[in-house]
Amino acid sequence: MSSTYEHGFDARLLDLHLGHLSTSEQAELRRRIADDPGLGAQNEALATVFAALRAVQDEPVPATLLQRVTASVRNAGPAPRVVRPTDELTVATERTNGRIIRLGNVRDLAAVAALIVLAVGVGVPSLMHMRERHDRLGCSWNLAQLGRGVQQYAATFNASLPFVGWGQHQSWQPSNEPGVVMVPNRRHVYPLLLQAYILDPRLFVCPSSRGVPMPREAVRQRDDFLESRNLSYAYQNMAGVRASANDDAGLSILADENPLFDGGVPLFDAHRLPWSDPSHVNSRAHGGAGQNILTLGGHVQWTTTPLSGVNGDNIWTLDGVTEYTGHEGPRAATDSHLLK
Repeated sequence: MSSTYEHGFDARLLDLHLGHLSTSEQAELRRRIADDPGLGAQNEALATVFAALRAVQDEPVPATLLQRVTASVRNAGPAPRVVRPTDELTVATERTNGRIIRLGNVRDLAAVAALIVLAVGVGVPSLMHMRERHDRLGCSWNLAQLGRGVQQYAATFNASLPFVGWGQHQSWQPSNEPGVVMVPNRRHVYPLLLQAYILDPRLFVCPSSRGVPMPREAVRQRDDFLESRNLSYAYQNMAGVRASANDDAGLSILADENPLFDGGVPLFDAHRLPWSDPSHVNSRAHGGAGQNILTLGGHVQWTTTPLSGVNGDNIWTLDGVTEYTGHEGPRAATDSHLLK
């Protein structure tokens, strides 16, 4: 039997039946179901449950249901008492407090403990999974709102994307070069907030991150976010060839934070990247499972690989660049390089 089945329920099956997967993800999962008997059994069980739910969802609730349930509880008599043999501890406790709950013997206690362990083992991971799913959806909703702001900005500025200017004496990473000024790539996103294309600073923070929204009262006093934590998303590198709203609608322009760069510094150049192949590294925002991506056309999609740009472009790196100094930018309007 497959490892997927042996290690528990595959939560993506639930996404499949709820319609939360993209077309490509559905096709991939259905191929796995066809090849994996264990996964197929899980899928059939879920299909049966959803079929039953659909069969009863429109049926009216009987008017006498409440009365029948109440009568059954009343006829069952008083709740059974669970006691254990009296010992010195129980007697001493009852003398000082008449409201004692008498437990069973050691076997009863072991059974209760086992039930608690089972509930925690099953319930806690499920709750965590539900919370992550909620955060992922909240993140995608934020990106959708930012996408609307980008489109409104482009409509105002002749199809230009948000941009604050760029020169040869500027760098998007810290630099010791004389006369070079650092301009973090996130500054190009800030006009959306400063010029009120986006009104709520919280939309720039992914719920899955440890980000902190920019204080509203500080927005007009700044030309950049107060700190890196005010922005959870990586924006298209604006140091090179800049795409416009008229270019390929599939270009990735915003996504969850780039895992290969920290403050503009490439981690793989510094030999600090814990993964061997950058083409397989997803954003850390969602536990490394994938990332939400906003395209130039305004669509938000969930991907499980960074090779999600135009023609399979890696959205975290520049084409043809292996060493980064902070001056590099895309050489074509279809090359995504998302930075903060």
